[in-house]
Amino acid sequence: MTATLEAGEENRIRQIVAGMIESEPALAATRFFDGDARSGMSDTLWLVIGDTREIALTKPGDSATYEHRFSFLARPGDLVVFGSAPHADFKRYRAERLGLGPTVDIIAPPAPKNSLLPLAERCLLDPRAFSQIVEQTKSAGGLTIVPHIGMGSVWRLAAAVGEATRLEILVASPRPQLTRRVNDKLWFARFAAAILGEETLPPTYAAHGPAILAHRMRSLARIAERVVVKVPDSAGGVGNLCLLADEIAGASLCEIKKRILGGLCAAGWRHSYPLLIGVWEAPVLGSPSVQLWIPAVEDGPPIIEGLFEQILQGKEGAFVGSIPARLPENWRRRLAEDAMRLALALQLLGYFGRCSLDTLLVGETFASATLHWIECNGRWGGVSIPMTLVNRLAGGAEAEFVVVQRCEDHWPPRAFADALQALDAVMFRPGNNGIILLSPIEIEEGRGVQMLACADTVAAARGLADQALQILSGASRAAEE
Repeated sequence: MTATLEAGEENRIRQIVAGMIESEPALAATRFFDGDARSGMSDTLWLVIGDTREIALTKPGDSATYEHRFSFLARPGDLVVFGSAPHADFKRYRAERLGLGPTVDIIAPPAPKNSLLPLAERCLLDPRAFSQIVEQTKSAGGLTIVPHIGMGSVWRLAAAVGEATRLEILVASPRPQLTRRVNDKLWFARFAAAILGEETLPPTYAAHGPAILAHRMRSLARIAERVVVKVPDSAGGVGNLCLLADEIAGASLCEIKKRILGGLCAAGWRHSYPLLIGVWEAPVLGSPSVQLWIPAVEDGPPIIEGLFEQILQGKEGAFVGSIPARLPENWRRRLAEDAMRLALALQLLGYFGRCSLDTLLVGETFASATLHWIECNGRWGGVSIPMTLVNRLAGGAEAEFVVVQRCEDHWPPRAFADALQALDAVMFRPGNNGIILLSPIEIEEGRGVQMLACADTVAAARGLADQALQILSGASRAAEE
């Protein structure tokens, strides 16, 4: 999918971005820590860090999942950071059965009193892990750190490796200040409004304390069927609290405040403000996600790599999978053009790397629908990792796929090796369609699965996914008994 902006439109966006930089110069800073690291990517050695600990409301127990799933980005011989020894059977599956080749493990041991200490910080603190990275960087003549999200810990590690090796270290992400901004739903709302106009957003407000939070929620509940509070820097719907308007429209402000704060605290919120308040829009025709790669300005315009429909579950809209979006051509064109406007503005701010933009198509029919831009994911995610993996395995051939992310189910636990055997008839092999398991963790803990199904058509891929879900959930065995 491509989109080209006219010169006049590009100039308009450049002027808006110039104003943003003038008001916040740190957004466009080009270096970090005295110039020892910069945004970019090279073909030399990669250090792959699949860590989400610096994202709000991250659960310590989910860390191993991200570490294993993110390892799919590594090439043969690249370094992959884990918080503990990686799953041996998963490593063999990834390297041998999928043909992705062996990688080099860097074990960053956990901090005794801080389960959320980022992996990059652990690499800095652990002499063995840091010396491994330094020696491998020297041998390769350079290093690109490929993080799940480019927060400060990753950049501090890059600067330290640069100082130790006297080599320039690249980080395949934006700088920390810009990374934090784009992943903040409130900041993105202001940004999108500046580029696309206020009408392209759902009703969105900031609450800087509990009193205004309760007051605004009750006001919105009197004009909408459902209202929502979001922790602005959370991900995957984890920080969303959705309430029926009838439940709070007539309640006291004290009751509303108690209910909202209790629900947020149960999700792990630590009383940080501001919070995002809005209307949970309905009816919704779909929630398309635009997958982007944003190169440096001198390397060309942003690239739209895919358009996917997110599968959301529950009243909080938790992400549980995705399929290629099937939309009328006029809507595909509209999404591409608006996404390119936003991506160009991000690029001019200095953004580099993976990015996705989430939207809602609100209305009863496509003819009368409204497009609203919801958030920017300035990081790798549940669609971009599988998409990149499929592109790599397909070797340039056309392939359709669906993503399944079921992490809260209750299934019979089974060893990862046993799951591979049970799924053998439908497993992906180089040159053939099939199922690719993205993590061993959920399977062995009996709480679901992360996988993708690859086939010639979306319908065939969904069929494979359904078959695999039946097998893994125990439904097939129960039917036989």
